[in-house]
Amino acid sequence: MTMAARISPPNRGGAAVGQLQELPPVELTAVLYLRAWCEGGAHRDRIAQDFRLLLGDETGCRRFEDFDSLLRLCLSNARCPLVRHGLTCRCFGGHESVFAQMIAAAAAQDREDAMMFAATFLNGQAAWQAVQLADDLGQVFLRIARRTPKELRPTHPNLSTRTRH
Repeated sequence: MTMAARISPPNRGGAAVGQLQELPPVELTAVLYLRAWCEGGAHRDRIAQDFRLLLGDETGCRRFEDFDSLLRLCLSNARCPLVRHGLTCRCFGGHESVFAQMIAAAAAQDREDAMMFAATFLNGQAAWQAVQLADDLGQVFLRIARRTPKELRPTHPNLSTRTRH
């Protein structure tokens, strides 16, 4: 074991910090969409479809591209590897929480708090870029979160009682 391996703490970003049912709607939506986007393929297509249904084809496509850019930015500029829980996991981790809090602060038009959250998990200039993208996306997440459960798309997974990480 090297000296660096002995003194480097494990990545705690995936440690459970709460249950999804405890999250306010905007944060819950942010966590679920983060997980779905990371799964790729059809899950990303459903997110794009949600955005288009909510905002119209042109604006929905632009906002999905913003969301895609935000997540690519977060994954490529994270201070440590971003850890997320599985689609059907009922708890959420530290990294997911910080991402959700950044989106919620942007939705509340609180740029200072959004920047604080972004700076906790992103390097340098990437935090500012993330907040720029989150500004408009926060309003989208607010609109998505206000929909009734009947209107929610399949992007919101059936949260089983099993916990998968």
